[in-house]
Amino acid sequence: MPTSFKNLIIDGIPYSGEAILHWADDLVKGQRGAAWASDLRLTLRELCTGAGTFNTRTSGTTGAPKALSISKADLQASAELTRTTFGLQKGDRTLLCLPCEFIGGKMMVVRAMLLGLDMHAIDPRGGVLRNLLVPDRFKFAAMVPMQLHTALQHDAARVEEQFDMILLGGGPVSEALIARTQGLRTRVVLGYGSTETVTHVALRELNGSQASEEFTAIGEVSFAIDARGCLIIRAPHLSVPERITNDLVELIDERRFRWLGRHDHVILSGGRKIHPERLEAVTAGVVPYPHFFAALPDERLGQSVVLLVETGNDNGKVPQDALHGLNGLLYDHERPRRVISLREFVRTSSGKIERARTLALVDKQ
Repeated sequence: MPTSFKNLIIDGIPYSGEAILHWADDLVKGQRGAAWASDLRLTLRELCTGAGTFNTRTSGTTGAPKALSISKADLQASAELTRTTFGLQKGDRTLLCLPCEFIGGKMMVVRAMLLGLDMHAIDPRGGVLRNLLVPDRFKFAAMVPMQLHTALQHDAARVEEQFDMILLGGGPVSEALIARTQGLRTRVVLGYGSTETVTHVALRELNGSQASEEFTAIGEVSFAIDARGCLIIRAPHLSVPERITNDLVELIDERRFRWLGRHDHVILSGGRKIHPERLEAVTAGVVPYPHFFAALPDERLGQSVVLLVETGNDNGKVPQDALHGLNGLLYDHERPRRVISLREFVRTSSGKIERARTLALVDKQ
């Protein structure tokens, strides 16, 4: 087992070597095989092996999820960058409340092991505060926006008392959520990054005296844009020092940018990545109208799924029986929260639907 991944502090108790894996086995048994516990055990086993790489998969923001192998040297470089950026010290208590299925949760484990943080792990489901004791205190935690939104609705005073700093990621943050963070003593920061960059390479302060609409690079990271207006990340601390993204940005300078949106069509709802093309493949032939799925801002979820239907008439109504076929086809988080009917979609000369221009018609109704 590599020295850097030999030790882990869990709830104040230091574990070393095989004892880490025994703890993970006991967790899975105690949680009756729950997916979050099993994913945490798998992550620990991956980290504790002698291999120089770490297997994971992308979250699917810019396409279908794909397998990815990341060098453990990159994991270490990223963790060290987090240490210096947030001023973390050995023994600081950290909360793992993200699933270890994807990189956000995995990196919380990596940071705990490499930086000597004291990790507390909870079931990501059911609300963060509901799964914590009131006396619990944490220096650092990472959440998706929906988790923080729910926690603030539940008890904003407890959030202040229990968390010094919260790093958000995994989806857009609504203006309503940003407004809720104003005045909190807890520092709330939005991270920008990806699986390939082992999470954040830039940060946006959401509250406090440093609150901003811009992302600012951390460490020696810098930025440029390509011909599409999409962000290029230059991260010399990683083994692949330059990556081209699908994120449209307004570049302020080589260290700062404003995020404008994604070049593709992915919907980010409650920390989940939803691909509209996949949904349309399921609903084709079931909804007897031309249609497509898109996203609209949502206070709680960041973005909500909406269904746009081309009716061919001016009354703007879709017969309800035309939508009954959706029941049972989609998961709960994929089901549209709103159905929008339009007489006609905007199309290219070849007949393809122009999604962005069609969605813009909604604001004109």
